[in-house]
Amino acid sequence: MMSRMMSRPRRLARLGLGTAATLVLFGCEGENLFQPGARGGSDANPPSVEIVEPRDPAANPIGDSLLVAASIEDNGGVDSVRFEGYAFRGDASLGTDTIIERFISKTVPLDQATDTVVRRYLLPTADSTRETARLIVTAFDRSGNASSDTLQLILGAPRVRLLNVTEGQRILSGLGLAVRIEAYDPNGIVQVQLRSRGAADQTLTRTFNPPQDSIAFDTSFVVPDAAVGPLQLEAAARSTLDVEGVDGPVTLVVVSSSAADTIRPSGKIALDAPTRMELGDSVRVTVSGLDDPQGSGIRRVGYTAFAISPTRGDTLIRSGERTYDPARTGNVQETFSFAPFNVDSLSLPDTLVFEVVGYLIDGDDNCSAAVGSATNQSIACVSLGSGEIVAQQASAERLVRSIVAGRTVRLPAGGLIMDAVVDTARRNLWLSNIDRDQVEVFRLQEERFMDPVPVGAEPWGLTLNRAEDTLIVANSGGTNMSNVWLGPIDPFNPYDAHVEDGNRRFLTPDVYFFDVERALDDTGAERHNVFVVPDASPPGFSDRPQYMAVDSTGRILYSTRTSLLGDLGTIRRAFVPAGGFRTEVVMFYEHSRLLEAPDFTAIGNIDDIGISLSVPDSSGIQNDLATLVDHVPGTNTVITGGPAPLQQAIADLAAAGSDIVAGTGRWNVPGMTFLDTTFVAASGDRGWVVFGEGSRQPVGRVIMYQASTDRISDVVSVTDLMTNPSEEVRGIGLNNDGTLGVARGNQAYFFSTDLRLQGVADLPGGGSGAALHPLHANYPTLQSPGQYDPDTHLAFLGTGEGTIDIIDAFHFNRLGRIFIRDVMSGPLRAALPFPEDNAGLQCQTKPVFNSSGRLIGNALDIFADVSGLVPYPAEGGPSEDRCVALKLYGVTSGGGVVVIDVRKGDILKNHPAR
Repeated sequence: MMSRMMSRPRRLARLGLGTAATLVLFGCEGENLFQPGARGGSDANPPSVEIVEPRDPAANPIGDSLLVAASIEDNGGVDSVRFEGYAFRGDASLGTDTIIERFISKTVPLDQATDTVVRRYLLPTADSTRETARLIVTAFDRSGNASSDTLQLILGAPRVRLLNVTEGQRILSGLGLAVRIEAYDPNGIVQVQLRSRGAADQTLTRTFNPPQDSIAFDTSFVVPDAAVGPLQLEAAARSTLDVEGVDGPVTLVVVSSSAADTIRPSGKIALDAPTRMELGDSVRVTVSGLDDPQGSGIRRVGYTAFAISPTRGDTLIRSGERTYDPARTGNVQETFSFAPFNVDSLSLPDTLVFEVVGYLIDGDDNCSAAVGSATNQSIACVSLGSGEIVAQQASAERLVRSIVAGRTVRLPAGGLIMDAVVDTARRNLWLSNIDRDQVEVFRLQEERFMDPVPVGAEPWGLTLNRAEDTLIVANSGGTNMSNVWLGPIDPFNPYDAHVEDGNRRFLTPDVYFFDVERALDDTGAERHNVFVVPDASPPGFSDRPQYMAVDSTGRILYSTRTSLLGDLGTIRRAFVPAGGFRTEVVMFYEHSRLLEAPDFTAIGNIDDIGISLSVPDSSGIQNDLATLVDHVPGTNTVITGGPAPLQQAIADLAAAGSDIVAGTGRWNVPGMTFLDTTFVAASGDRGWVVFGEGSRQPVGRVIMYQASTDRISDVVSVTDLMTNPSEEVRGIGLNNDGTLGVARGNQAYFFSTDLRLQGVADLPGGGSGAALHPLHANYPTLQSPGQYDPDTHLAFLGTGEGTIDIIDAFHFNRLGRIFIRDVMSGPLRAALPFPEDNAGLQCQTKPVFNSSGRLIGNALDIFADVSGLVPYPAEGGPSEDRCVALKLYGVTSGGGVVVIDVRKGDILKNHPAR
């Protein structure tokens, strides 16, 4: 150890054993006089210390921690190890020399270890000077003896690591040496080099534009055929500051490759795949290993995979391979992937057993197989009759996986999706990304994402206008809505210039109510006290739009988002009155009765109230007069009522064209407002809109709105629909004509227009999403006889078990389950299939009419009777089981959109006749 240290004049020794140690440089020749050594006693031998990481000289960026590893030995036992880093500034001959701590020192107790490697991170000090420092590691034994090792450390240069090579490693000439270079510098790295000197002089260079702060660079260093002797390798990285960091040199020995190689390589295999796999997923196969150090190098790396179907009893084989020219010495690693094969796509979920063998073949055709072990193996290979390579007398690595339905496309930049709208005419799915302040555009036909559309802050709810040429976006981070033009209707040529129309951004105004108290003072004069509802102190009414829908007249019905300040959610409608040009926003209040207060008048839908005094009467009394201010709905024309007694002012304002509302009592703010997310959904014909309150103590509410009467038709407590009084509404939806709705809680609750509970579907815990068949309509209600249609009276519910349950939305039993890879975590939408989905299949359809007799589309003909008891056969009937009945689009925990083709066979999977 001492002789090794004497040969390194750049090294530094530590003088003294206390915390105020003095550090000095030692000379290039002769004994190191400042090396701590024996302290006397029975143990006169100090420990041996060697810094094994980083290599000397080392480099490290300013302000970055440094990993140090040191090998420590002592026959009597090591007591502790101290790590330090210092810079030396000034000139000792001039008396200006100083020692500056550049890393916070760290002492590690070892409890009498005799042979160990100690690794610790050293934290930098706040000093940002770029300079050359010294790293010192000192070991102390229990007799008080100490020994140190030091190295040079360039501060302000990239940190570099040269991997997969070791000092003294032998390599055959003519082979490729697989090396890896890792480099880091927060200023950015512009260039990485691998340099060799000695038996072969080469420089491999790779540049990076733009610069990168972290680099992992794999390459193969090819040794010329005639090269023999010592070979020094070093890795270098250059930063944007034109400062270079180096690791090495590492000395290798190049020997002649003339001798025959008879030793097999060694390697291992690792498999990785989701527990549930879609047809587009992959099994990742990683094969790694190395040849004998004296061998001819790895020439080929590959795998052989068997896909075994336990149900069908058949097996298919696939394989893959990569070849190196020239062969490579050192560690090699290759990653392969293959999609599920030997799958029955019409009988999902399908269970497969994958058995995979990895192999490595060297330059002299010695073959080694690997079948799943934490350590390298050298199992003999054998070739099958079809040419694939497997292990001889060894079981392959096994992977049992379930192949499920759906095709998931991940969001390009991540985020959180709050709402979704299907534009079937243009074949786009719109998704509000609240984290990215944008709307994602998913092409249904190609199943890919287009460029997103920036909108307002924290977009939440989405809906289409009546003309279905504009997407309306509720910007819940503000008090406005964006309008995005959807482009021409051409399902086969996507419009890619989507942009918000800035001139059409809708700014929502404040909405206030007033409570006016009438009282007599001591003189008998009438006084009015005006209370603004809500008052100036929190909580107030939230104006931030959340979920939304557009009714058949073009009105926007929306909820508002509660805030961290406690602002209360509301439900509102925005519209342009007939003959007007300005949008009006009014808040729904009808779902809450006024509080009894005979001396109060509750007033709404006006702009302001002023109070003045009348002229004195014969007794000298001056009564309060009210002046009510408003505007003609849809215009900027200001109108007033009064000054007059309050009731007269109300009548005058109404006569002037105001939409004022007034009644005896006080506004019931808790009854009008909402404390949690309030969902909004419209029927397919836009004739009905439903609001679902997330939660409230003691219960939430479900509220129906009818477009034809422009009023709330009914209100029902959640306890009237759901079995648990504290259960939350977590999603809500309506069918095409509003005759059936679904509220998603712990279970799925189905209700009719009059908010009467029609049925309950049990669900496993968790999950999200509920969708009715896009042609679900004409459900029997008290108002309409309707007719059960087993082909369309279907619901689809996401569960916490990673399934989409198919529910008969009349008998409310589960018809089938579609297993998917991830769990539904967001909205679920349903749409009819595209014509090409059923191309080449026998798929008969039938017309479907809603409760008003209007044709709303054509549905796949699934059942031979109107009762749903007799399904058509799987093959040979008017509709094959492979026919797609509808498509589902959902947001899942996998961070993307899953597309699911719901086939006739899926709907009939649990049918008694099958």
